[in-house]
Amino acid sequence: MAHYQQRGKNSWLLVVETGFNPIKKKRERFTKTIRVEDALLKTKRKLKNHLDDQLYKFKIEVEAGEYIKPEKTTFESFANKYIEKIIFKKYAYRTSEMHLSHLKNYIVPALGHLKLDQIRTMHIVEFMDSLEKDGIRIDGKTGGLADSTRRDIYKVLKSMFNVAVKQWKLISVNPLEGLTPPEVQKKEMKYFEAHEAKQCIAALYKIEMKWRLYFLGAMIGGFRRGEGTAFEWHLDVDWEKGGFRVNRSIPKTINGNPLVKDPKSWSSKRFVKMPDFYMKELAAYYRMWQKEKDILGDAWEGEDHQYIFHNGKGKPYYYTTPTNKWSKFKKKYDVKNIRLHDLRHTMVALLIEAGENMSAIQKRAGHASPQITSNIYGHVTEELENKTAEYFNQFNPKKD
Repeated sequence: MAHYQQRGKNSWLLVVETGFNPIKKKRERFTKTIRVEDALLKTKRKLKNHLDDQLYKFKIEVEAGEYIKPEKTTFESFANKYIEKIIFKKYAYRTSEMHLSHLKNYIVPALGHLKLDQIRTMHIVEFMDSLEKDGIRIDGKTGGLADSTRRDIYKVLKSMFNVAVKQWKLISVNPLEGLTPPEVQKKEMKYFEAHEAKQCIAALYKIEMKWRLYFLGAMIGGFRRGEGTAFEWHLDVDWEKGGFRVNRSIPKTINGNPLVKDPKSWSSKRFVKMPDFYMKELAAYYRMWQKEKDILGDAWEGEDHQYIFHNGKGKPYYYTTPTNKWSKFKKKYDVKNIRLHDLRHTMVALLIEAGENMSAIQKRAGHASPQITSNIYGHVTEELENKTAEYFNQFNPKKD
């Protein structure tokens, strides 16, 4: 049963009764107050149509179990609904994982007991301040959370309260309104200088061809870890043009199966031309790969896939395997201690220092614009500008 009744000049109470609840031993009754604009009050027919429409939508919400009573909603119960209705439908896997992790480890333990409509700006300020204090980290490390982590937590809260205010209309004021996100201090980017890159490549020629090609792909092609892991011969290698087409990524392995997704962003889909020596080695590796597949026969587990870098039976490597392999390689051959992802930074930094066109570098790296490339690698371009300016000191007329 559903009906509405006027409560004030511009407000109506929507009422939906869903029948007798044997557990609570009473009829379930849901109510929701709505406000009506003055313009609708002038015409009875338009007002009735509007109220009927709002009541119908409210009834659907209640019957689908999607209605949340604002006055009885704790932040924790709201968070559970947000996880169910928003996170897995709106965000990519890795982003949803980040939301869930921050909710579980930091946000809900601190704010979960509070009523949603009673959370004020000061609660948020005090919570964000607490993330900087020693002892807050769940990994047991000293100090507070990194500024980038605190900024991610702020973004999760902002997204949640935007849903609460604008989409679900559970509260009228966003407690984050007027607050600024934590500032993230830029860290100096690590990468190989030209002589270090040569040293690393020399060491790569002491390991098996498969991993040499993978790591060279990161250093010369700028491929992200998941992009390289997802490469397949028949889909991604363009022998005629001499390079790779980046169309997919494997950011995660779930229950032993790869999670195949689009690359990081629309601009990440790109063609990357590789040097001749790399393509020749890739062709030699392809012949080896084909022989190994033929020998495996029925033991092949890759089905119709042709993953270039596979676990020996056709399945792509577990998503963190390249990182582990890189760590062991660095220690064994005493190369500069940089992350696997820093090989990608190496490609961009060396091309910038070589004076290559910024637009070409941007496209190779898969950034949305040359400006983004310039901003990310600002310290490199600044060094280059200093070197350029230094060149003209030789024309100083007062120089001895």
